[in-house]
Amino acid sequence: MKVEEIMSKSLICIDVNEPVRNALKLMEKKRVSRLLVKRDKKIVGIVTERDLAERLGSEKERKLSDAHVHVSSCYSEKLITVEKDAEVREVAEKMLEKGISSIVVTDKGNIVGIVTKTDLIKILKDCKEPLEKVMQKDVHRIEKGSRLLEARKMMIHYGIKKLLVVEKNKLVGILAESDVAKALGLFRKVAEGKHWDEKMRKILVEDVMSSPVITLEPKDTIEKCVKLMLENNISGIPIVENEEIKGIVTKTDLVRFISKT
Repeated sequence: MKVEEIMSKSLICIDVNEPVRNALKLMEKKRVSRLLVKRDKKIVGIVTERDLAERLGSEKERKLSDAHVHVSSCYSEKLITVEKDAEVREVAEKMLEKGISSIVVTDKGNIVGIVTKTDLIKILKDCKEPLEKVMQKDVHRIEKGSRLLEARKMMIHYGIKKLLVVEKNKLVGILAESDVAKALGLFRKVAEGKHWDEKMRKILVEDVMSSPVITLEPKDTIEKCVKLMLENNISGIPIVENEEIKGIVTKTDLVRFISKT
C-alpha cells in the first residue's frame, strides 16, 4: 500500500507569528496534535503539542503571558518528508527511526499531504491479533497528587506522551501531553499577578487527568483497540486484567507492528 492512499490532503496551518494559545485552540478545534507552520504563505515547519507543552512549562516562559509566547519560539523548521509513492511500511519505519508522529508527503518536492500515526493505524481496523503481542509492559506511572510540572518533566525525561495516574497502585486516570499543553495554556489565560510561577506549581495531576479511563485486556484484539482510539480520539489505552495494570498500547506500538508486517 502506498502512502498516498492513506494520507490526509487537508493541510492545517498556522502563521509563525500567532500566539501559542491560538495554536492550541486550532488543534482542539480540528482534533489534531500538530500544525504546519507558515511564514509569508509558505510552509516553513511544524509545531506539535509536545513543543507547546515544553515551551509553556519552561522556566523562562512561565513568567510571560500566553499572549507573548508565539509559535515562532517553539516550532521545528526541519520537515521530515516522503514521496507519495512510498510504501506504508517504509513510512512507519521512518516515523519510528525519527521519533515523530507525522510525515509530510511530497510529489516531486511539492507538499501534497501529511500522514500521521492515526492515518497509519486505520489499516489495522480488521486485525485480530491480541494486544499482548504489541503492548508495552514497562509503564510509567505517577500519583494523582503529584504536581503537573513534575509530570511534564517525566514526559520530557523519558520521551513519552502518556502517564498512567494511580492512587495506591490502582489506576484512576491517564495524563496525555495534550492535557498538559491545554492546562498550561488555560492557566496562563486566567492567572494574573506576579505569582504565576507559584500558582502554576500548585496545579496537580488529578486536576488535569482524564478519568474514568478506557481500558482493554491483554486478550482483546488490535481491531478493538484501533476502533476505540479512533472513536474517542485517544492515542493510548491502558491494559488491565483483574484490576491490575499489565501495560499500555499506544499508537506508536501499533505503528511498530505495521513496520514489522
